[in-house]
Amino acid sequence: MLFKDYLRHILRLFMIRQGSKGSVTFFYKGKLISSFPLTEKKTLERYLYHGEHLIIQSKEFNIKQQINIYTLFCNKILRKKNNKEKINSGDHIYFMYCITALLRLRILDNDAENGYLCMPRKK
Repeated sequence: MLFKDYLRHILRLFMIRQGSKGSVTFFYKGKLISSFPLTEKKTLERYLYHGEHLIIQSKEFNIKQQINIYTLFCNKILRKKNNKEKINSGDHIYFMYCITALLRLRILDNDAENGYLCMPRKK
C-alpha cells in the first residue's frame, strides 16, 4: 500500500471529508464529531451561516428554549459518538446547524474543546 493510499484510508477512518479547498471539522466537548468539505461553493461562511439561519427559522421559540434544544441534540450526538453508534448524514448536518447556532449565540466559544477547525488544502 502506497503512503498516499494509506493516508486516504486513515482519512476515511477518521471521517475527514476533503474538498478542493480543504475541510472544516466540528468538535464538541473535545471530540471530533463531523467533517465537511470546503469547495468553491461550500465555503466556511456558508457553513457558519446555517447556524444563524436556524436561529432565524426558530424565532417562534424563545432563545432559552432554542439553546436547550441545540445543546440537547449536541449531547445526543456526542453520546452516540462515544458509544460508537451510527450517526446518519442528516444528524451530521443538523449537528453542524446546532453547533454553529450555539457559537453564534455565544453559548460556546470556538476553542480546542468546542467549535470548528478550518483546514485548507495543502498546495
